[in-house]
Amino acid sequence: MMNKPGTLLRLLLCLPLLSVLLSGCWDDRELNELGITSGSAYDWEDNQWKATYQVINPSSGASGMGGSGGGSTSSPPFLTFTVKGRTIMEAIERTNLTSTREMFFSHSRITVIGESLARHGINQLIDMFLRKQDARETVFVFISQGDAGMILDQLMQMTKNQGAGIQLMIEQESRLLSYYPGTRLYELAMALSSESKSAVLPEILLTGSRTMDETSETAVTDLPSRLALGRLGVIKGDTFAGWLSQKQAFGLSFLTDNIDSATIAFPSRPATSDKLDASFILQNSATTVHPVWDKDHYVMEVNVKGSGVLTELGSVMDLNDRKAISEMETSLEQRVLELMNNAWAEVKRLGADVTGFAVRVHRSDPKRWKQIEKEKSWDSVFQEIELRPQVSIEIERTGLSNKSFKSVQQK
Repeated sequence: MMNKPGTLLRLLLCLPLLSVLLSGCWDDRELNELGITSGSAYDWEDNQWKATYQVINPSSGASGMGGSGGGSTSSPPFLTFTVKGRTIMEAIERTNLTSTREMFFSHSRITVIGESLARHGINQLIDMFLRKQDARETVFVFISQGDAGMILDQLMQMTKNQGAGIQLMIEQESRLLSYYPGTRLYELAMALSSESKSAVLPEILLTGSRTMDETSETAVTDLPSRLALGRLGVIKGDTFAGWLSQKQAFGLSFLTDNIDSATIAFPSRPATSDKLDASFILQNSATTVHPVWDKDHYVMEVNVKGSGVLTELGSVMDLNDRKAISEMETSLEQRVLELMNNAWAEVKRLGADVTGFAVRVHRSDPKRWKQIEKEKSWDSVFQEIELRPQVSIEIERTGLSNKSFKSVQQK
């Protein structure tokens, strides 16, 4: 009984704290007040930021862009807004002058950087993404040679949400082909702030001469203009350094251990012909890199091991013959060596350490790295690096037949 007044007093003291928990969100906004962005693009034009935002169209319903059900097929699944500003946030705020909804970025899937901005510098853009509360640092980042904003106008078949569609493209490519790494914004920031201070971004481009931006134009079996992945853009520091071709990008994937699965075309009989008449799916791959200081320069001992299945064969060959299998394995190994050497030659020419070799040196030789860092001499050390690649590939399976169809035909 004596404890009741004390208990009552404690309860009364807790009431203000409970009221804070029940006060709700101070910055709550209704869904019909927000413009949900699925993608953004940034260019540098007339010494200003040019920003384009792709906003999901709430009135489109389930259109014929891959969904089913009612809804207007004439209403596009998304709308785009292009604005300019001296800063990115000034440009964003200017969308309120042309839109009835406030931009909301928490559901964005992609962002595209124009080459004009990449040459100007992207540090400020990265800072905005990492600083702004509703910006997503997990967006996939792409680079465009031309106007990045035009990429967001292109409609896609089989999907209503173009931002989600491009995200699925890069995720599928990384899983099946391994030409390009899917680079999220936080990964870009980490790469540019690492010892290497370099990064790569996949190029997104239009395959045709014009943008397909009307819903009626997508009601065909094949579009004359599509979105596609092209080359690999190289960023050094925070500015654009150059391009790697698709072949060079593939070689870089081997150098950086970014192979999930890949199809390799190769000559089945390299001793008699260099014709690419066979295909191999590399299902397992691992790359190890070991830096070694050799007198006055670093040697990078790169070891690639892989295995997979033969999926195509265009020459006369009996696959029960182990010698034939060994010849094809050697041919595959030479093909991968060629890809890596080709990529390395271009990376050295650009002078951008997108291989991550600086990180390897720092971990394996911290004392020498400390001296390199003090002298700020990594660029010159990088140019003197010697690559010593070794490749070992095993054909584990040959598919459902032990003979090529050409062998059967010539019986």
